[in-house]
Amino acid sequence: MSKQSEPQYASVEQPFGWPPPQVHCPICGKSNVDTEDNSVDPCPHLAFMYGFSFSDFAYCSDDFNERTKNLGYNSITFENAIEYLKRAGYGNNLLAIEFTYGGMACGPSWTTDLYGFDFNTAPSDESS
Repeated sequence: MSKQSEPQYASVEQPFGWPPPQVHCPICGKSNVDTEDNSVDPCPHLAFMYGFSFSDFAYCSDDFNERTKNLGYNSITFENAIEYLKRAGYGNNLLAIEFTYGGMACGPSWTTDLYGFDFNTAPSDESS
């Protein structure tokens, strides 16, 4: 499989102490998470949001659920995220962005979330 046919992956680490990122879709610009209550308000391009700190998906689009129904939700990790997305049938039409941010809790604490944006979503699907 060539690099052009693999899901694209970007990793962003914020400086320690900065507030959690306000993630916006790179396609339509919509913010997908309300940072006040951490609720997900997806745009049509958001395929998934995965929180590594709680090892679960906070959001999955219907298309993502269909693609991954036989892969097992618990089988995605930092190390295999690209391979997992390739097995789900995604090519370079998917941009996965890993955001890492940290602050103080009972000591230093880091969190990483992974967002997947599907550039293959038809423009007629846009509703925002």
